[in-house]
Amino acid sequence: MRLGAFIDPIAEFLLGLRRVSATHWLLRLVGIAAMLLALVGTLPSGLFVHIGTGIITLAVTGSLLVQALRPDSDVGLLAPAAIILALAGQGDLSLLRAAGVGLALLLSHVAFALAATLPAHGVFERSAWILGGRGLLLVLAVSVLAGLLVVALSGVHVGSWMLVIGILGAIGLFVTVMPRST
Repeated sequence: MRLGAFIDPIAEFLLGLRRVSATHWLLRLVGIAAMLLALVGTLPSGLFVHIGTGIITLAVTGSLLVQALRPDSDVGLLAPAAIILALAGQGDLSLLRAAGVGLALLLSHVAFALAATLPAHGVFERSAWILGGRGLLLVLAVSVLAGLLVVALSGVHVGSWMLVIGILGAIGLFVTVMPRST
């Protein structure tokens, strides 16, 4: 067996990594860092304290590895889903911790979404960063208002009809942040 049969695939992979722009790597690393921050905020007692936290940690890191190599992959949805399920299973969750994890998940989502829209060798112009930042500020403002509304209504017992209002609110958020054709 030739040594080139082993070296050629590795060299091809390393050459492929060079074709990825610095902007793309920055977005990927910000997405990974924010998702790991959300994971640490979700599991404050430790990432491998017991079998459940170990499974969640391995699922999130595996998903992040796949998403770092292919930002437009659907496997990347596993990490936020695992974090949200872990949060839902916890009994006492402080408002500050929930907000921190939510903001970290939002930042990770924004970074990976921008990376998925950009070709691997592409770079963003200044105007694209400004446009993305404007969209992020709008989403942050709506998220903060919705969070304050949830806190204000947390003591009020409402019926299942509130699901309809929640769905209308989600549709309103999607309509607000969808790009407009010019």
